Amino acid sequence: MMRRLWPFVLGSVALGLDAYVVAGLLPAIAAALGTPEATVGLGVAAFTGSYAVVGPLLAGKAGRQSRRSLIIALLVFTLANSATALSPTIWVFLASRVVAGAAAGVYSPLSSAVAAEIVGPERRGRALALVLAGLAVGTVFGVPIGLMLAQYWDWRAAILLIVVVGGTALAGIALRGGDLPAIPASSPADRLRSITRPKNLLTVIVTLLTGVASLGLYTYLTVVLSGGALAAHQNIAIWVWGLGGAVGALGIGLLADRHDPLRLSAVILGGLTCALLGMTQGQVPVLVVVSLFVWGLCGWASLAPQQQVLIQANPADGATAVAANASANYLGSALGAAAGSLLVAAHATPAVLSGSAAAVAALALCCQLVRQRMDTNG
Repeated sequence: MMRRLWPFVLGSVALGLDAYVVAGLLPAIAAALGTPEATVGLGVAAFTGSYAVVGPLLAGKAGRQSRRSLIIALLVFTLANSATALSPTIWVFLASRVVAGAAAGVYSPLSSAVAAEIVGPERRGRALALVLAGLAVGTVFGVPIGLMLAQYWDWRAAILLIVVVGGTALAGIALRGGDLPAIPASSPADRLRSITRPKNLLTVIVTLLTGVASLGLYTYLTVVLSGGALAAHQNIAIWVWGLGGAVGALGIGLLADRHDPLRLSAVILGGLTCALLGMTQGQVPVLVVVSLFVWGLCGWASLAPQQQVLIQANPADGATAVAANASANYLGSALGAAAGSLLVAAHATPAVLSGSAAAVAALALCCQLVRQRMDTNG
């Protein structure tokens, strides 16, 4: 049964690659398009911002014809990235990033909801974890793969890799026999009510804060490592974090099916808080390596249990709830990066950066415990 999910996983890999690969290609793209790096950097914000806005608005409606919607979303995504790779000007580049982000915002939550319906309730956690693992793998390895392709060929080759991966996922879904499960549709008012229910809203807030702490700090990983024991081995540090992320994203599914996802999320957030606190001790190499691994593991393991909670609590509108949660993750990353930028501009030390992220993770843990208490009290 799980083998049927490979096109959805591959599509998530493409989305993960697309979200962050541009961050590693800023100098090359800026030189090619004759524009400042800061302007090219808006491409990352354009993608994630479009993703965060479009997902909750369209995902619930798109679920009525899930197969058709997934095919259209991946087709638009692939064409938009083709436009990115062929961009002659910065304006074409930025416009293509907006369109690619919008298509990703429709595809990601819908593919998670459909995957959960395909396998049934007993394997729902593993299905969600597998699809989210694709997103994690793409995000974790997007920057190093993009840098390698840009070094040996051209920055456009890195974008074309996304086109190939997305196109393969598109073919897998289009050629797949049989219909895909329809996800119940809802009106805009119903979707708004679904997102703003106290339990749902608090779950989304936890995801937002986790994104601020984990992905936000990852944006400044090189700054955090500077002057510490791994300052001369930053590539190794990135791979250690990535390995932890892959293990967390792939391994969380079985645990989510066997344990209460609310309690599991609390344990994960406790681990994330401890790992970020460990990053404040940058001069202790063993502690930094262990903290990097646990940080990546807990950061990427946190998503699947939260998605599972939302789908269980919203069987009639799971796609909208999942879309809001996915958007919160990206929005948290953007807010964390913005806050980190202010701290770096204020000449904050690496320990202050990591400590601030740990404080946000601790706040997420507190909110999660409140959410768990709400469920216990009914």
